[in-house]
Amino acid sequence: MLIGVVIIAFFGAGLLDLNLRKKYNIPKNEKFMDQYVGIWHFVLEVILCFMFLSYVTINLFDQKTLYSVLFAFIMVLFIIRGLLEFWLRREKRRHIISFTYVVLCAICSIAIAIIM
Repeated sequence: MLIGVVIIAFFGAGLLDLNLRKKYNIPKNEKFMDQYVGIWHFVLEVILCFMFLSYVTINLFDQKTLYSVLFAFIMVLFIIRGLLEFWLRREKRRHIISFTYVVLCAICSIAIAIIM
C-alpha cells in the first residue's frame, strides 16, 4: 500500500508541476543551486536535514509514524522554501509550485496514516 501511495504521489507531483509551469509560465531550474534563494537558504535546509536525521535515529518509531513524520518534514521544508520564494523572489512565481508540494505532502501523510 505504501508503495502505491508513493507512486501516485510522484505521478501527481509530476503532472501538477508540468501543468503549473505551463499555466503560470514558471521556468525550470537550470542548476541545482537555482532552487535556493541564497546560500544561507541551502545551509538552513542542510541543518534541518541533519536535525531530522538525528531525531529519527534517536527515537524509535513504528513504520506508520516514521513515514508520516517523513512527509511532515518534507512539508516543512517546502513551507520554508515557499515562504522564502514568496518573500524574496515573488516575480519568478516558483512559490506556487512549492506550496502545491506542501499540500501534496499533507495529503500523502494523511493517506499513509489512514491506510497503514
